[in-house]
Amino acid sequence: MSEIGIKQAAIYNAMAKYGTMIVQLGLTMILSRLILPEAFGVVAIITVILGFLNLFADLGIGINVIQHPDMPRDDIDRLFSFCGIIGVILALCTVGLAYPLAIIYEDDIYIGLCLLVSFVSFFHTLNVIPDAILRRDKQFKLIAVRSIISSLISGCIAVILAWWGWGVYALVSQSIISALFLFIWNYTLNPLKFRRFKFEKIIVLLGRYSLFQILFNFMNYFTRNLDNLIIGKYFGTANLGYYNKSYHLYLYPNTIFASVLTGVLHPYIRDYKNNYPKMYEKYLHIEKMLSVIGVFTMIVTFFCATEIIELMFGANWKPAGIYLKCLSLCMWTQMMSAVSGSIFLGLERTDQTFKCGIINLALLITSIFIGVYFKSLFLLALCVGISYNLIFLITNHILLRKTMGLSVWHYLKHIAGDGLFAFAFVGATLLLPTISENIILSFVIKLSICIIAYVLYILISGQKELFKSTIKMVRKK
Repeated sequence: MSEIGIKQAAIYNAMAKYGTMIVQLGLTMILSRLILPEAFGVVAIITVILGFLNLFADLGIGINVIQHPDMPRDDIDRLFSFCGIIGVILALCTVGLAYPLAIIYEDDIYIGLCLLVSFVSFFHTLNVIPDAILRRDKQFKLIAVRSIISSLISGCIAVILAWWGWGVYALVSQSIISALFLFIWNYTLNPLKFRRFKFEKIIVLLGRYSLFQILFNFMNYFTRNLDNLIIGKYFGTANLGYYNKSYHLYLYPNTIFASVLTGVLHPYIRDYKNNYPKMYEKYLHIEKMLSVIGVFTMIVTFFCATEIIELMFGANWKPAGIYLKCLSLCMWTQMMSAVSGSIFLGLERTDQTFKCGIINLALLITSIFIGVYFKSLFLLALCVGISYNLIFLITNHILLRKTMGLSVWHYLKHIAGDGLFAFAFVGATLLLPTISENIILSFVIKLSICIIAYVLYILISGQKELFKSTIKMVRKK
């Protein structure tokens, strides 16, 4: 099998991310006009629960297969068999949560939904090993094609069902169809075998490396999703629908840019695990690029939040605009934070990743508590945005200073100017009056202001050299 470089892998991963994102975004724009916000709120709760159970699907198995490319086929088959047992257990757990969710949120619709999405838990678990093998073997082109086709098929079926009036069931159908489609594709391409195994052997295969990554995944998942569960309980499913919509929009720039690299970085960065200066050099170069990109996405999203929401999803989603503004305050730092996880994995210091997860969760719980205590969803969203900025600083302190023994200040001085510009621009826009009642005209004017300010900053700060080197690198490739 031919070996591909990280740049080519990133291009293929970009195909998968961008293609899938465009398909999902287009379909979401259609579904948002066919289905009420309350239905999206219900699905948000189901998605959080399902995602939590799916954490047990991996248990660090996937990253272990990637980290150890010489793992014997028999051991891979045993891990696959282990995943099959976990899949059955998770499906039963999903069904078992049906009545508790119906009681907590006072809605019987969760009973039927849990029965349906139990299939997602099962098939998602069976897909863990085949997906890891594809990434280990750097088959990113195949992953890209598969992801786009899966999103297109499942999304189109969901739109048809929504048109027929299936509502919330149309939304959950996407996950079910996608999980089944990926399983059929994976098994046809790489039919793994079920083998007898001993649990002691599985524990040895996973080891300490996977243990801390598992614990971090739990922490990180709660950090990213606990707000949805609390909002659904204390602020209602309609408000959760608005918040969840803004949250997903806030994540799109990260998906477009940072995730392209993080999705392929681990198999390559592991080569520098014993060379801290070289790894830091690679890390800093990536962070500087993401910083410049993150600044632009942050100022545009904050300044044009209401216009973006209404143009994409319709006027009935306008309340989501203020929450998007709050969350956009951490877009710059979140763009760069996406890379640190791959560095920890490459260093085989998942114990430090777990430490970050504990701190992150504590900050998020504090933010949510403040919002609930003052009965303000706006304050909750604002505190969440601020917390993610603090998380960025803490994570880099642990990564650079505590793990690699390097200077955090050396890192910060390369990106501090970008942050000062971004927050200064945000502050200045708060002083501006309403530009126009026409939503399209308002968006065009605001976007133009953002572009002009950004270009001026790039020219004055000398960041244009970074752009030139990046463009030259892409052209060369």
